[in-house]
Amino acid sequence: SDRTTFFNFLASHDGVGLNPARGILSSADIDSLVGQTLAHGGLISYKQNSDGTTSPYEMNINYFDALSDPSSEEPLDLQVDRFMAAQAIMLSLVGVPGIYFHSLFGSRNWREGMELTKHNRTINRQKLNREELEKQLANLDSLRSKVFTRYRELLKARSSTSAFEPHGGQKVLDAGSGVFALLRTSTDQTKQVLCLQNVTAKETTVKKPVIQPMRDLLANRTEEADIRLSPYQTKWLEIA
Repeated sequence: SDRTTFFNFLASHDGVGLNPARGILSSADIDSLVGQTLAHGGLISYKQNSDGTTSPYEMNINYFDALSDPSSEEPLDLQVDRFMAAQAIMLSLVGVPGIYFHSLFGSRNWREGMELTKHNRTINRQKLNREELEKQLANLDSLRSKVFTRYRELLKARSSTSAFEPHGGQKVLDAGSGVFALLRTSTDQTKQVLCLQNVTAKETTVKKPVIQPMRDLLANRTEEADIRLSPYQTKWLEIA
């Protein structure tokens, strides 16, 4: 209704709950998520069932590391692109975004803290030293600086148009299996933004859906022809 909206978030001070996904994701999908969490240095919390068996109910891992293996040799920029793709989808959805502190600043798994407290959730609750954080943010090549800079750009673009109003319209479009496409419309119908998110590590092209000019809010340029998306690239296109 026009009095309530959604609260969207990807990460919090707790783990990623699996119980709400049962019946939506298959058992194989959930097992795959559990396996990836463990492979990426995370932990799994289990619940005791009445028949004596156990089931995973929460994945304890930092969201950045959930998406990218900390031990891989992937370029850091590609890992940042993948992480920001997920954040951009969350920011584009109708409602109000909730941004966890450690997502804003590109934190990774805090295994040392978990081993000290013996609590799985501590892996995503690192206490940061402000002076050290500011030093890392000042280093443009650091992970924290790269993530924070990109997040700031997304938030600036998001606040520049009424199409992202919490009570605005939302329509999911079919742009192919590798692209998440969402059309956002302001409550007064005067502003529209086409949100395109490449969710793959491959370049792809999306056919321009309208004849009107479309201005990329992130790159501050006009799209004239079919839209090319680099691996994990985000485009928020305001329709004139």
